[in-house]
Amino acid sequence: MPPKLKLIFGAMKVQEIARYCLRVLIITVANIYTIPSYFTWFLLLQPLRIYHPKLFWRIESVLFQGLLKMVTTWLYTGGYTIIESGDSLEGIMDDEAVVLVNHQSTSDVPVVMSALHNKSLVLGKIMWIMDDIFKYTNFGWISYFHGDFFILQGKEARTDSLSKLENHINTIYKTTFKKWIVLFPEGGFLRKRRFRSQEFAKKNQLPVLQHVTLPRVGALKVIMDNLTSHKAVNGGVTGSRSEEKTLKWIIDMTIGYPGATPYNSHGMFVGYWPPHTIDIHYRVYSIEDIPTETQGLTNWMYDRYQEKEVLLHEFYTKSKPLDESDNQKRCMPRIKRQDLELDKLVAGFFYVFYLCSFIIFWSYVYSPVICLLRLIMSFVF
Repeated sequence: MPPKLKLIFGAMKVQEIARYCLRVLIITVANIYTIPSYFTWFLLLQPLRIYHPKLFWRIESVLFQGLLKMVTTWLYTGGYTIIESGDSLEGIMDDEAVVLVNHQSTSDVPVVMSALHNKSLVLGKIMWIMDDIFKYTNFGWISYFHGDFFILQGKEARTDSLSKLENHINTIYKTTFKKWIVLFPEGGFLRKRRFRSQEFAKKNQLPVLQHVTLPRVGALKVIMDNLTSHKAVNGGVTGSRSEEKTLKWIIDMTIGYPGATPYNSHGMFVGYWPPHTIDIHYRVYSIEDIPTETQGLTNWMYDRYQEKEVLLHEFYTKSKPLDESDNQKRCMPRIKRQDLELDKLVAGFFYVFYLCSFIIFWSYVYSPVICLLRLIMSFVF
């Protein structure tokens, strides 16, 4: 390689490394001041939680949504944008619903956040059902206080996890004014689950899927048993029901990554992966049209995921937009395929809000507490 080209290539490499480092720095600093600020607001508002819980959880939903809007900016500024299509979500944003998402990589969570970030207060009133490992991340700490549920994977833990999910729905979801529940029913990433799913399908004369795996029905069955007026006929975990919250919709969300190659979330946050557009397609079903007994619900879920397989196969092999492969007529009107714009003004507001909160809390909360601890330590030692 000529010396001049070597110099240009080397300079580009340095520029890229500098860009990665800058993004890591921005994200790290944002985590340093947002996480303590969220926790401090959460603790300071506890009296309101006692005397006016509905107002407390509304404020918390705004604070939580602000954090997720900030996460959304990390994707958009890296060049990763969203195109949405399918059924309109207008008119159901304040209803109780379950969102079923195909699971391909760690990037699915921030992609779902990005897809829902500008849809009223939906993002702040979501209960996420996610793998237990996320509990030990910075996002997991906040999610724990927010009221999300962490589920253990594996056959040994399945029954216990479903029992805990039922308890969580009745004690947390119903009392914290959440609306939507995000569920990844495949039970793991596509690359990890595909082989076992295909072996199970062959053994049981079921369709062998390539772009999705056969979903597990247990978590959705528990949710429906506890949030619908229907009574479970067979199997599942049953429990107390509340008239205050009634599940109204199942929202099937299909995520399609170009080239069938999902990136990991860390690479997207840093901006390491090349910019690309991610397709999101919604299919909305009324809860009244969905079977409640175990076998009927299982068949319904398998049908939906076979349809997802067709949508994604056409998307990956023919570059056919997801909405063009979906010819079903459902209860909600269809939206035109459209780019989802980042809400820059609101996202910028939350950056400033959390930074100002951190500065105030540092002066009047953190510093006095640190000084007091130092004083106590000096007496003790």
